[in-house]
Formats: sequence, structure tokens, C-alpha cells
Amino acid sequence: MKALYVPQTGDTDVLTVGELPGPTINGPLDVIVRVRAAAVNRLDTFERGGSHGATPRQFPHITGKEFAGEVAEVGPDVTRLKVGDRVFGTGSHTHAEYVKVDSSGQAFEESVEPMPAGLSYEDAAAIPTSFSVAYHMLHCDGKLRAGEDVLVMAAGSGTGSSGIQLAKAAGARVITTAGTDEKLERAKALGADEVINYEKVPEFSKRVLELTGGQGVDLVFEHIGAPVWENCWASLKRGGRLVSCGVTAGHRVSLHLGQLWMRRLTLIGSVNNPEVDLKIIQGLVEQGAVHPVVDSVMPLEDAAEAHRRLEARDFFGKIVLTVAS
Repeated sequence: MKALYVPQTGDTDVLTVGELPGPTINGPLDVIVRVRAAAVNRLDTFERGGSHGATPRQFPHITGKEFAGEVAEVGPDVTRLKVGDRVFGTGSHTHAEYVKVDSSGQAFEESVEPMPAGLSYEDAAAIPTSFSVAYHMLHCDGKLRAGEDVLVMAAGSGTGSSGIQLAKAAGARVITTAGTDEKLERAKALGADEVINYEKVPEFSKRVLELTGGQGVDLVFEHIGAPVWENCWASLKRGGRLVSCGVTAGHRVSLHLGQLWMRRLTLIGSVNNPEVDLKIIQGLVEQGAVHPVVDSVMPLEDAAEAHRRLEARDFFGKIVLTVAS
């Protein structure tokens, strides 16, 4: 099968499109999907570069964590899906013509569900990872309630653009940040109530306090890491919660324990559960409560450009790769 892989870690020039063996059915609940589109995530760039603890265990390593396509083959015990079904989901090695997932949902970070009606493969591929992560952060771990103030970091990212929509759908007031005014305008179109350009206002916590009458927000939705940590922490109101799912820009921070207990703050690490989260997201998309945000669509052969754009933060939403028939 055709696949995008890295023969070793390195810069974007190690990304290779070539022929590799395809997956086979081994377990009774296995499903093999013919991939039509697959989004690119920062984890793909980390695996390619061997950073952030994401160095692949063996090579060649096929990148990719989410997909959309149709079922090509099923194990003997699979009953809820059949060959030909249009599906989307999460898994490993999705930047290839075929991917295998465990339809039981018990495999770590794997899930496959019927695609929401009316979506293209490209739109569906932009949903699984970012929306399930954002949903888990806001609802399963953050316990978001209607009427609360939420600070969503990095509006232009897949996770941030998903978080804005999900928080608004839950009845929250959304304050968000981005590094350009253009991205902030797009964030407003997604439902953000207040926006802050952190390039113009580096100490954005001061603006957050202004926007909340000096109180701070109930919930900080954070996935960047060290460069924004102090301001995110300072943006919380007494009794507020900070939920973190990533360290894209750095993982070493200082924690003031006195503030933690005196201000009764809560710090939460979050990892999604696609088996549960993706089914809920599927329903929200079909209801029109949220929608995928696709920055651009590129062929698999242009993966190096996709990686460069991700690393330069030159995008809004998701960059999606297509796999030609």
C-alpha cells in the first residue's frame, strides 16, 4: 500500500511516500479502513523529529492519528460495521491507504464510528482527535457549566478551534487568544466572545482580568505549555480550574503551591477517551452544534509542506492530507 512514513527521525526531508505492507485482520474485532483523508497533528511532527518523548519505537514509522474512509474488511465478530460503511476515527499509522483499528474501543486511543451524515471525507478527517480531546478537557475533566467564563488558548489550532465551539455550545462565555488579528477574526466567527492578540498583549492575563471584572476565568483550556503558563495561571479566578492536554512549546514550569491551595485552584491533566468522546462529537456535528474547521487540503505527497506550516503556526484549524485512489 502507499504510505507516508519516516525511515528515521529528522527534518521534513525524512518524510517519505512509498510502498509498505498493508495491515491484516488478526483479531475478531479488527476493522481495516480504506483511508480517503487523514489530518496532520503536532504529534506527527514530534514523531518525525523525535522530540517531546514521541520518538517511534521502530522504523519505518507511518505517521497519522486520525482518518476518514470506508470499511474495507472486518473481523468475524464485528457486527456494528460492514464493508463499505463510511467511517471516521482515531488510531495509529493513518497516513496510508489502509489502517487497522480495534472496533471494541478498548485499544488505547483507538475508535471508529460512522461518519456524520453529509460530511466529505476531508471534513470528517478534521474531527476525531481535536474535537474528542477538546470535549474531554471541557466536560469530562473540566466539568464545564453553562454561564462560566472559559479562556481557550491558541484559537487557530485544531484543539483551540474545537474548544471554542464546544464551550459555546455548552453555554459558556469564551475568551480566546491567538497571535494574529486574522486568526482572532476567524475565532469570533466560531463564537468567541472576547479575543486577545498575545503578540500585542504578552501579559494577556491582565486583559483577561479586565474582561472578567478583576475575577478571572472559571476554566483555562491550555495545550501550549511553558511560554503561556504564568499568564494562564494568573488568569484563573479563585476556585478556578486549569485543564492541560499538551506541551507543544515546552514542558518545564514553576508552580506556586501557596497560590494553589490559598486560591483553591485545580490543575488537571487530560487525555481523551475516543471510545466515548467520538460518539458524542458525532451527535453534536449531526445536530449542527459544532463543525470541522479545515485550513487546507493537500495530497499525501505534500506532507512536508503540511509539517512546515504546522511548525510555523501558519494555519487555522486542521490541515488534511488526501490519499489518492
